[in-house]
Formats: sequence, structure tokens, C-alpha cells
Amino acid sequence: MAIPRTLIKKGTTTIDLFTTYGFMVEDFPFLPIKAKPKNIYERSYYDQDGNYTYIPATLKYEPQVFDLTFVYKGSKNGADTALPNFINYIMGTEFTIYNEHAKVGRAKCHIENINEKPKFYRWDKDVIAVTMTIKCNDPVTNTTLTLA
Repeated sequence: MAIPRTLIKKGTTTIDLFTTYGFMVEDFPFLPIKAKPKNIYERSYYDQDGNYTYIPATLKYEPQVFDLTFVYKGSKNGADTALPNFINYIMGTEFTIYNEHAKVGRAKCHIENINEKPKFYRWDKDVIAVTMTIKCNDPVTNTTLTLA
């Protein structure tokens, strides 16, 4: 059985996260990822019931923010280089991310925060789980990626 891939496109280069860095995504949110509309104007009059709501013809949405947990399982001491290399690759840049299992992809994303200290176990192998908050500035388009 093949491992469902998570693909990341940065610039013109698309990588398989597992093949390149040894990381898989623990839980990728399925559609629909909640997108909150913006610019919905409401006005309330105290002498009338309810509100008057203006809904524009074309809705625009707030950016989406969601957490992804990236998990690495590899050789003993392998996490010592895999995690810093992965963080250096993904931090401070805009990227597109796509998960083959969920069939969900988002563009114009960046890492907003690394939420906590990674959970780390070392025996005969290294296992590490790090949760990152991703902010997506295109919350509507479901993007797909393929390896060239």
C-alpha cells in the first residue's frame, strides 16, 4: 500500500514531503475547510425586529488558518537533520500544499507559527511530531499538484 503523499510547491518546484524530508501529515482537513466571508454589513434599528444585512454579489473571504501536524519516523539521529532542513525549506516563504488522501490543496499559504515543542522519541528509530499553524490567503480554490 502506497503512502498518501503530501506535495508542496514552492516557486516552480514541487516536492513530495515524505520522499524529500521523511515527513507525513498526520491529519489533513477535508473539504470544506471553513472560510469566513468578509464585508458582510449589518445595520440594526432599535425600533424594528431583526437586522438589515447587505450581502455583496461576490463574496470575499477571510484567510483560513489551520493546524497541520507533520510526523517524521526514520533512522536513529535522522531527526537531527530532517527537522531543521524541513523548517528551513518551508519557513518564510509562500507555498501551495496538496494532500493526495484528502484530495485537498491550498495555495498562497505560509507558516504562521510553530505551535509547540515537537514531540520527540528516540529509541532504535527517531519519531517526531511538530504542529504548525498555516495561514492560507486563497481559502476558496482547491488546488491540485502532481510531481513532474
